[in-house]
Amino acid sequence: MAEPTGLRERKKAATKAALSDAALRLAIAKEGIESVTADEIAAEAGVSTRTFHNYFPSKEAALLYDFHETTGRLLAGLRERARTQPIWDAFRDATIDMHFDEKFDIDEMRCREQLIHSSPSLIKEQSGQFMELFAEAIDIVAASTGTSKDDLYPRLLLGAALVTMKSSTEHWLTDPGDRTLAETITEAFTYFERGITQPPPLPGN
Repeated sequence: MAEPTGLRERKKAATKAALSDAALRLAIAKEGIESVTADEIAAEAGVSTRTFHNYFPSKEAALLYDFHETTGRLLAGLRERARTQPIWDAFRDATIDMHFDEKFDIDEMRCREQLIHSSPSLIKEQSGQFMELFAEAIDIVAASTGTSKDDLYPRLLLGAALVTMKSSTEHWLTDPGDRTLAETITEAFTYFERGITQPPPLPGN
């Protein structure tokens, strides 16, 4: 997804970001997006409720707005890397290149994940977003592997990569320890490379 270049596009992007930030702040304060209204989000962002509805179909979409921005950058990185790397490596490195731990506030990321996990409506919204990402990424995977997007192999590979990306990020947010996010992502992708059916050795073994 290209960065907005015109003044009008930049203003729209800024308004969307402000509404998304407002939705997250209110959802955290009220301990759930279900307790937040579109009117409150608009007021928090300093715009009208009509403006809110012009930009977002729902409060869930507003809160998860940055997912579309993030996936746009991920897809661009994946396309570029897939030209010279095996697709699995391209997925791993494109995910690492997102630098979530540098671009976003970690505590805020944790709060948002907690909100999502406790909200059926946010889970549904995020699931739809992942399906959109799958639909866009499957062509890249199929082209890279010389298969059809309707074949089983590219669909399994893409599904595994997306689950690995999401699971490793969530795991790191829960318990980063002394590891970087990049190290956790690399470890997760390595599990698949070695064979996911074989559990890793226990510490000390």
